[in-house]
Amino acid sequence: MVDIEYMGKCLLIRQMEKNTIVVGDLHLGYEEALNKAGIFVSRKMFVEMIEYFDKFFDRVGKVEEIVLLGDVKHDFGSILRQEWEDTLNLVKYFKQKSKKVIIIKGNHDKIVEPLAKKGDVKVVDYYIDGEICFIHGERDFEEIHNKKIKYWILGHGHPAVVLKDGVKEEKYKCFLSGKYEGKEIVIVPSFIEHNEGSDPREHDLGLAWNFQLEKFKVRVIGENLQVFEFGNLRKL
Repeated sequence: MVDIEYMGKCLLIRQMEKNTIVVGDLHLGYEEALNKAGIFVSRKMFVEMIEYFDKFFDRVGKVEEIVLLGDVKHDFGSILRQEWEDTLNLVKYFKQKSKKVIIIKGNHDKIVEPLAKKGDVKVVDYYIDGEICFIHGERDFEEIHNKKIKYWILGHGHPAVVLKDGVKEEKYKCFLSGKYEGKEIVIVPSFIEHNEGSDPREHDLGLAWNFQLEKFKVRVIGENLQVFEFGNLRKL
């Protein structure tokens, strides 16, 4: 029995009396990358991230494991100072809240292994746990198509939707959920706050499969860990 609860930007998954927290693309080091490109932004992201997780764990308590869906770090070709500091501090924080932390390797995580080794956490291309497979989303693997797997939980696409009210329009991070080849698919939004994401009605999310996203259900993220159901994407 798998129970998936949508809580803010994260998922709480209950499976065989085991609680797993799922976190989408973090892109730690994004602020330093912008600074190096000549764009000044204050580095508040990590502090705000911990404040968010504090509220989350105040509600759910400690869990058995935390799965990070890839793109934990931002820079492609190196490990920035901010990536070292923030990743190791976040792993240390997560280890206080769970028994195990797993990193799914994303396309931004080409050099994530030194960070994972220093933080003593596991890095994998995909993680199968019972009926669930956790993947980043830009690559396919033969093993994840096993019929015993009923759910794919993935990130990478940074889904968001533009909602209009008269002349006013705003973009909101969202979850997308639907079916593909007999499996339940959940696309998790990016956790990073500096970018809301991409509306799949306007942009290709860059996923490895040809999902019929217009048939997927949209769950928009609100404040205070709220999530609101908006029906199918094509009806928005």
